[in-house]
Amino acid sequence: MKLKAFKILTIATIAVTGTLMSCKADSNSPGLEYMPDMYRSPAVEAYVDYGEVGGRYNEEAQSMVEEKFSFLPPAGTVPYNGDDYLAPYSHGAPVGFDKSHGLYGVAQDTAGRDGAKNDVSPIAWSTDVLKEGEELYGIFCIHCHGESGDGQGSVVTNGNNKFPTPGPYKPELTAGEIFYTITYGFGRMGSHASQVNPVERWKIVHYVEKLIGKPQGEATLAADDTMVNEGDPIGIELLEAVQDSVEVIEAHN
Repeated sequence: MKLKAFKILTIATIAVTGTLMSCKADSNSPGLEYMPDMYRSPAVEAYVDYGEVGGRYNEEAQSMVEEKFSFLPPAGTVPYNGDDYLAPYSHGAPVGFDKSHGLYGVAQDTAGRDGAKNDVSPIAWSTDVLKEGEELYGIFCIHCHGESGDGQGSVVTNGNNKFPTPGPYKPELTAGEIFYTITYGFGRMGSHASQVNPVERWKIVHYVEKLIGKPQGEATLAADDTMVNEGDPIGIELLEAVQDSVEVIEAHN
């Protein structure tokens, strides 16, 4: 009997002590917190308003955040992440792709893929780039588009006619159109933007152009020179944009 009374008294004491410890004069205070570092980061985080928390203002914390952690990127700069060149993409998805391809919240553009037709790859051609493009193609594309780009990948040939063939790549496809297709999808092909970043997409574009039979390497540069020599203002503008992009990439490598 005494043991039972002792247990009850012990439990009651713990409960009362916990209640009293959690009570403070400040009505906004949560009281004592159990393991607060589990949900309150001890590190200062960018763009978090540490100046006012729960109605309490901390001028010193606010000044620290404003001076060290809240700088906006300079206007006109290009996002850069390690060795990746992440140029902003100005073309929106085809109208309706938010529903048909699950691209909810993505900007749409009535021009669709035609708006990207004249885009030129900012990633300069090289044997290494082409090799990486081939590797990426083998991971993300070959199962549908086939080893030679004829649309006879294993998904199609082994699917017992359950899956539609994407068909062979069209020779008239431009680099910009290929990149756009990888980004947003086309027909029954879904967007691959979450699988391959912009740099990887352009590398795949180089390899797809090889499968199509377009000029590679020095022949590509000669074609660009011809385009400029003909006095095409759009060609000149695009070539200059490519050269500027390459300089940005090289400066960060």
